Amino acid sequence: MDRRERFRAAVEGGAVDRPPVTAWVHFLSDHLSGARTAELHLDFLREYDWDIAKVMNDYRYPVPAGLERLDSAEAMRRFRRLSMSERSFAEQLEVIARLRRELGPDWPIVDTLFDPYQQVVRNVGFVQGKELPRHPEAAAEMLDAVTETLCEYVRHSRAAGADGFFVSVNSAIRAGFPRGVDDTVFRNHQHAYDLRLLQAAQGSVRILHVHGVGLDLDRVLDYPYEVLSLSDRLQGNPSLSELRARTGRCLMGGLNENTIQEKPLPELRAEIDDAIRQAGRQRFILAPGCTVPSFTAQRTLRCLRDTTRSL
Repeated sequence: MDRRERFRAAVEGGAVDRPPVTAWVHFLSDHLSGARTAELHLDFLREYDWDIAKVMNDYRYPVPAGLERLDSAEAMRRFRRLSMSERSFAEQLEVIARLRRELGPDWPIVDTLFDPYQQVVRNVGFVQGKELPRHPEAAAEMLDAVTETLCEYVRHSRAAGADGFFVSVNSAIRAGFPRGVDDTVFRNHQHAYDLRLLQAAQGSVRILHVHGVGLDLDRVLDYPYEVLSLSDRLQGNPSLSELRARTGRCLMGGLNENTIQEKPLPELRAEIDDAIRQAGRQRFILAPGCTVPSFTAQRTLRCLRDTTRSL
C-alpha cells in the first residue's frame, strides 16, 4: 500500500498491510517564515519516512496589539474576526502549500489546530481563563470571533492541500489538573466552539486529540471526528484497550511521548508490540500520545520507523 491508501484504510477500518506510523516535534517556528518552516518539516519527514505528514502549527493566534490581560469586557471585545493575511495564518498556509507541492499527492498531510478557548488563553496566559466567566457576554463575542477565524482558516488549509486536521482540545481536562476547567466553563466556553471548529473540518480526516491528563472523556466522545488521539500511556489516562472498548473509531497513540527518548531500544520495541496487542492492526495509527521532545535521538526515531516495517 502507498501512504494514502494505508492512511485511509486505517481511518475507515479497512485491511492494512501494516498500521501507519508517525511522530512529530516542535520546530519553534513562530519567528520563522513559512518557507523555512516547511524546509524543517521536509527534512524531518524525509529522514524518517513517516506515513503521515503531521504538520506542527507553532504560529500563535494573533493577540490584539498591546493586550496583556483579559481582565475586562473591553479587553475581550478587542478580539475580532481576522483575515487570512495575518502573518500567523499566512505563514502556516504557506507551509501546507509548500509541503503539498514537495511531497506530491500520495503523502497524507494533517494540519494542526487548537480549540478556540485554548487559542486565546495559551497566548495571553492560561491563568486568564478565570476571567471569562466574569464577563460572559464579552467572552462569547471573543470566542465567536476566534472560532469564525479558525473556521475560515480550515477552508484555506484544505484548499492549500491539507487532508486532515489534528484538532487539539483541552476541553476534557477536569478542574484541578493542569489547564483543566469545571463543567460550567466547559459548557459555556468550550463545547459549542469546539463543535463549530470540528464541523468546519467535515469532509477531512478529523483527528480529535484529547490533550492532557485528568480527562473526562464523556465531555468529548460524542464530538464529530474520525480518529481519537490521546496520551494513553500517561498515568490516569485510559489505555488503548479501554479506548477500544469505548469507541469503534480509529485510535491513534501507543507510545509514551515523555519517555521515548529515555528508553533502550528493546523497551521501545516492546512498547510498540504492546500497542498492537491492545489496539489491533486495524483502525489504528501508531504514534506518540503528543509531541515528542525535539532532542529525541535519531537512533530512537529510526528504530520506531524500522520496527513498524515488520508489523
